[in-house]
Amino acid sequence: MTSIMKKFAYSFFALALSVSLFSQSTKELVLTIDHTMASAPLTTSSIGVNNLGNQVKFSRLEYYMGDIQVIYDNDSVFNYPEVLLIDALDAASTNLYLGSQSLDSITAVRFAIGVGTSLNHLDPSTYSPQSPLAPKSPSMHWGWSAGYRFIAAEGMGSSSFNQGFELHGLGDVNYAMQTISTSGVAVGTDTLEIKLVANYDALTRGVAVGQGVISHGETGSARQALANMNNHVFSSSEGNDALSEVELKSLDYSIYPNPTNGSFWVSVPFGSQIEVRNILGQIIEHRTSEHGNERFVMKTTGIYIVTLRQGKSMSTERVVVR
Repeated sequence: MTSIMKKFAYSFFALALSVSLFSQSTKELVLTIDHTMASAPLTTSSIGVNNLGNQVKFSRLEYYMGDIQVIYDNDSVFNYPEVLLIDALDAASTNLYLGSQSLDSITAVRFAIGVGTSLNHLDPSTYSPQSPLAPKSPSMHWGWSAGYRFIAAEGMGSSSFNQGFELHGLGDVNYAMQTISTSGVAVGTDTLEIKLVANYDALTRGVAVGQGVISHGETGSARQALANMNNHVFSSSEGNDALSEVELKSLDYSIYPNPTNGSFWVSVPFGSQIEVRNILGQIIEHRTSEHGNERFVMKTTGIYIVTLRQGKSMSTERVVVR
């Protein structure tokens, strides 16, 4: 090979390497949920019609959204560590800053409606008043054993709107992930907006709200409302529907002591993935369990989010370091 050819080959390799190294850029990730009824912004005056032909108006529509994940560069996962309480009647859209991540592109967003098992049965009074999980009025907490209301939907049904309905769905058994394919929308050069459309006409799908329905709990019409939230309400700005996946099965694990003065142990099955993040969502440590019992030492006080994965099973728990 001549010296010229060598120089050309070297220059081409350097250029390719440069493109490979710098093709990724840090993006600010923003989640937007547009609240709609009959293809218009949702208000207390909005009139929807479900698949049974029942007209419906909402006077209250609140729900929790948890385990929010952004899938990027094919298989990588960005986790937002907090639970979000959404009041769909409060504004036309809900906007949430998720954080920043170095990436090429996103392929999907995943989330669950409700409060995950590790948080669902804790004491609401231990949270600051600003926390989504603190006591609310009207209440979003059902009780110690059942945990939080995942969704509280109330309003009037029938053609003359003289039938009141209440759909309060809850229960660990009804906590499920859904995946929505999306590439997001570029806003300027450094922001990616993940835009979802929530069509609440579909929330009462299969529910006879025209006859007046009062359903609170894990079964019946309350469960149907949650199933609708997991399958029919949300879509991406590109029009992609949700794919429901009941895959957050509880792992056999323990974390102790919690609270802790700095160090704690995680007991999980061999080969499980353990990820520790701070309250800002930054990864502090990630490892694969090699012994079944893994010790972690946190040098800074605060709240940490420990995520455990094995296959399609996943659990999340808060650890308080004092």
